[in-house]
Amino acid sequence: MLYLIDGDSLLYRAANAIPYFTNDRGLPTNGLHGFVSMIRILLRTAHPTHMAVAFTADPPLRKHALDPDYKINHYEHPDDIKLQIPYAMRFVTGVGLHAFLEPGFEADDVIATLLALRGRLEARIVSSDRDFYQLVSQRVHVLAPVRGVSELREVGPLEAEAAFGVHPTQIADLKAICGDVSDDIPGVRGIGPKTAAALLRLYPTVELLLENLDQVSIIGARPRLAPMRERILLNKKLALPLTVPFKKRPRLRVSPPQAKALQELAGETGVSRIAE
Repeated sequence: MLYLIDGDSLLYRAANAIPYFTNDRGLPTNGLHGFVSMIRILLRTAHPTHMAVAFTADPPLRKHALDPDYKINHYEHPDDIKLQIPYAMRFVTGVGLHAFLEPGFEADDVIATLLALRGRLEARIVSSDRDFYQLVSQRVHVLAPVRGVSELREVGPLEAEAAFGVHPTQIADLKAICGDVSDDIPGVRGIGPKTAAALLRLYPTVELLLENLDQVSIIGARPRLAPMRERILLNKKLALPLTVPFKKRPRLRVSPPQAKALQELAGETGVSRIAE
C-alpha cells in the first residue's frame, strides 16, 4: 500500500490544534510536535510499504504563469509554518520516508504525479483538502483526518461524488464552471454547483459543453457560459494538478529510521518525540 501525505495539511492541522510556543532558540515548534505525532501514528497503524510526504513550494508557482491571481489570497505560508517545514522534512527523511518540496509546484501536483508513476499500487492520500477528491478512484482513496490522524474518514468514489455532485474525474470541470473561492478561481456568475452538475450530466467535460452550447436548454445557462469560454478553459487548467518533471524516478519504499539523525534533530528542536 502506498500512502501519500499532504504535509502542509498535517502541519497546519497540528499548529492549529496546539497553542503557539517556541523552543529556547525562538523556533516555533507547536506544529512540529503534532506533525511528528501524526506521522508516527500513521506508521504504527498503517504499516505502509511505500510512503511519501509532499509540501507546497513558496511562490511563484508554475500555475502563476497561467493566472497571477491564482491563490493570491490563500497561498503564502504564515511565517511560523514556513519556519517549521524544513524541520518537518528532516524528520520525514529521518524516519525512513521520502519528503518532496518541488520548486514551482504544490503538494497536489507532487502527489498526483507520484500516483501516476506508481499506477499499480493501491494508494491512500492523507489530507483534509477536498481538492484531492478529483484523484479518487477504485485504487485511490482519500483519508480525511477527523481527530488528528487517530480517526480518519475514508473517501472513495461514492463519497467524492456525494460531496460534489459529479464523478471525481469531473470535479475539475465543475470548478471550471463554478470557480473555487479557496483557490481564488472565479466562476461563472449565476451558475452554482447544482446547475453546473446538471450541465456536466449532459456533456461530461467543459470542452464538450462549450462545443455544444447551442444545444444547451437549461434556462439562462447559455448566455452566461458563452462570454466566459476562455476563462472556463483556464479555470480547468488551474483546477487540475500539474505533472512534476522529476529528474529521476522517485523511490518511495519505506526505509529503516536513521537514529542518529533523529537524535540530532530532537536536540536541535527540543521536540523529544522525534527521537522515540
